[in-house]
Amino acid sequence: MVEVEMSYEQFRAHIKKASRQRNVPLIKIVAFQERFMKIEEVQFFDVEKNYMSVQACNTVWMNLGNKSFHNLVSQHLNDFKNMENLGRNSFENLIRELYDTAVPILINYDPNQYYTSAQLAEILAIDEGKLIEQLEMGRYKGAFINEEGQWLKPKPQMNG
Repeated sequence: MVEVEMSYEQFRAHIKKASRQRNVPLIKIVAFQERFMKIEEVQFFDVEKNYMSVQACNTVWMNLGNKSFHNLVSQHLNDFKNMENLGRNSFENLIRELYDTAVPILINYDPNQYYTSAQLAEILAIDEGKLIEQLEMGRYKGAFINEEGQWLKPKPQMNG
C-alpha cells in the first residue's frame, strides 16, 4: 500500500472531527515530527514561515505553564478554541502551524482487525524495523498504541 499525503484540508477536518468525538489531546490524534517533539521552548513567532501573529503566540504561551512543544500538543483542541484573545483567524493559523509540524499521512487500517508488524509496515509504507522502533518510541498513539506504550488492541493469546 502506498502512503497517502494528507492535504491541509484533510488534516484540518481530521483533527476537528477527532476532537469533537472524544476530547483527547492533539498528540493522540496526530503523530508529530520527532524533531519538534524535542523542542524545549517553542516560539512560533521566531520561525521564518510563521502564520500566527506575535500577539496570538503570546496568548497561547500565557495560557500554557510549560512552553515545550510536547506540552503544546498535549492540549485538547478546545483548550485553544476557548482561549480569550485568540481569534478565529489565529486559531485557524495555529492548525496550519500544527499541520507543518505533523506527519501528514492518512493511515488506512481497520481498528477491528489484528495486524502483524509486517502488515503495519506495509500500511504505513515504512521499514518493519523502523516501524517497531517508532512504535516503541510512542509514535502513532491513538492508532496502534496508547500513552503508556501499550497496544490498544493486543493480539489474543494463542491456545496450545
